[in-house]
Amino acid sequence: MTNIVFIAKTNLNNDGRILNQIKILNEVNYGKIKFDFILLPDKPVNISLDSNVEIHEINPLVRNSKILRPLIVLEFTFRALMKLIKLKPKVIHTQDFAVVLPVYIYKKFIRRKTILIYDDHEMPNENESFQYRILQRFERKLMKIADAVIYANSERQEILDKELGLSKSSYFLNLPYFEVVNDDSSKLSIDLQKKLNAIKLVKTEGGKVVIHQGALEEERGREKLAVLSSKLVGSQYRIVLLGISRQEFDAFLTQYQLSEDAFIFVGSVPYQSLDLFWQLGDIAVVMYLPTYINNRLCAPNRYFIALKNCIPTLVNKDNPVLFNFTNKYNSGFYIEDIEDVKKLDQVANHKYQSEVLSILKEEEINKFLSVYENFI
Repeated sequence: MTNIVFIAKTNLNNDGRILNQIKILNEVNYGKIKFDFILLPDKPVNISLDSNVEIHEINPLVRNSKILRPLIVLEFTFRALMKLIKLKPKVIHTQDFAVVLPVYIYKKFIRRKTILIYDDHEMPNENESFQYRILQRFERKLMKIADAVIYANSERQEILDKELGLSKSSYFLNLPYFEVVNDDSSKLSIDLQKKLNAIKLVKTEGGKVVIHQGALEEERGREKLAVLSSKLVGSQYRIVLLGISRQEFDAFLTQYQLSEDAFIFVGSVPYQSLDLFWQLGDIAVVMYLPTYINNRLCAPNRYFIALKNCIPTLVNKDNPVLFNFTNKYNSGFYIEDIEDVKKLDQVANHKYQSEVLSILKEEEINKFLSVYENFI
């Protein structure tokens, strides 16, 4: 049996990329592999994984302190390194830069024969902190000694392969590979059930739903979303906000002097239940401004969730990845061109091929499994 260690700093409950990778490997190799997951959790794990996945949480004595962050990194590095020495994995699948230090030390100085797969989720932006730049330096070193590197998309692969002189690489799009686990709205919290029912009422009364998932940050088109919402007051359209706090929503309304009538605030939704809300969408808004390179080359999961549900998307023109996807799959329009509700009606009525995602999923699964085929 092949022992694979996944190591990551994440909120595993909502990390679709990692959960999908484990499930893909298990569907083909269940009984042949065992996963040990060394996890620096952003939030307590409250989901169930397959029986061959054992989670080893590392909770530093102090978290969320900028002043003590170097000590947190050192504590995690030491404890993760001790765990790797004990587990002696055949394969280490390292998920992004936050956990590179213990893996680099283990691979470079302790067990060089260990197979290392590095999963590069994000590219560093030009304005990162000093500590981030240090980790980035070790990330680059780790990528050069890795047996395989997996990028988030082909655009990042092209740039970093050229920069680092890499050849053993692939990419894995962050698609919704599997059906949701929880398709029963009665399993939602009472608050989320009420919000889901409010969205259904809008639909029942002939209204249209615009889905926006994720933080209301400047780099995610905060101002463009505010401009769009100002055009919807008094119309049949409501913007549904997923994945933000009430405090963020209130600050957004105040900053741009917006009417709450244009929105339905939902907040955080468990990963397994997201589709209950997305299935009610008529339009999805997915934006990343090109100010920094990571945002410029971003292929967010939200775009592919819209693709899965055949929901036309509004993206920003100046993001090359989203622009190319929109043109390639004829999946939507550009938010800069939406002058009024009539234009939005054209978006809501747009239809495109439903098999696009199925073809993409098959390609990506085969590509991902090919990375592992020589290691299991």
